[in-house]
Amino acid sequence: MPYIGKQPLTGQFKMVTVPSASATDTYAMTINGAPYKPATAEQLIVSLNGLTQAPNSSFSLSGSNLIFSEALSASDTIDYVLSLGEVGNSVVPTDGSVDTNKLSSTISRGGAAHIRVNPNSLTADTTIASGENALVAGPFTLAATLTVNGTFTVV
Repeated sequence: MPYIGKQPLTGQFKMVTVPSASATDTYAMTINGAPYKPATAEQLIVSLNGLTQAPNSSFSLSGSNLIFSEALSASDTIDYVLSLGEVGNSVVPTDGSVDTNKLSSTISRGGAAHIRVNPNSLTADTTIASGENALVAGPFTLAATLTVNGTFTVV
């Protein structure tokens, strides 16, 4: 993608796909066919009829929908929607943007594999695989049979 000035070194700058303008104010946004949910309206540069639109006054967001302040007509043209992604040194992923492919199946800490368990999610079918440790923060009550095949330590 061409840039005016120095090319940014961080962030994910992506073109967002939106349908052609019609007699509505709401347009579904996608990137590579998947719904796109930016964190804030300020994260987008939106061009309508050759004019850059002001976030939160000319358009707003609702999930993966871009909502213009006024309904567009078929004669309007949404030139482009550019996502600035997560720009900066410290980033928080946009809701729904991190999937299991981006996570390791185990998280190591201190050389041992640990699984953090939400006490509210423990059921009779909860299984901790061999060689893994379950860390449960806070008190909890297990209303099921507890079977231990190995060492069970309470600290």
